[in-house]
Amino acid sequence: MNQGAVEKAPARLLVHGLGELFRWYETNLCGRTLLDPRGHTVVFDPGRFPYLVKLRNQRGGKVSKPLKVVNKIKCNQLSNEDFGGFDPERAQTLPWLIPMILRPTLIVANLHLYVPGDESYIKEFDKEGYRYKTLVCRRISERPLVPVTSFPMSKLKLEKRSVIWPK
Repeated sequence: MNQGAVEKAPARLLVHGLGELFRWYETNLCGRTLLDPRGHTVVFDPGRFPYLVKLRNQRGGKVSKPLKVVNKIKCNQLSNEDFGGFDPERAQTLPWLIPMILRPTLIVANLHLYVPGDESYIKEFDKEGYRYKTLVCRRISERPLVPVTSFPMSKLKLEKRSVIWPK
């Protein structure tokens, strides 16, 4: 399913503190307008940050009230010690989301049963380990696509009818 040359994966983000990680996210993702090859806009908002890095509460579950949590991280009222951790792979590969949107290998209908969303951007990277990364997005009415979550995939299992782009 390769749509041309496979792109080298961008450098990993080597940040360990939640405050610094969120500042990178806000500056580099929330502060940009990203257009996919179809001309559709993908908009990152601060409230999605906990899901994109898989931030966990002290008991290991999903954080509740993510926007409130993000605001407290932003004001340095909460830090790593206040949580049960985050997924280092997801955090380190936040920079990969940009080329995934701008130059995806495929855009497909969301096939992940337990992840809410309408479309998935899939990018094949030239790297060791898993080959693909996916970004699941939800479309809100006629508004832009909003990221839900992102995670690695070792292989693609697609039906041709699920492919939205390229046609």
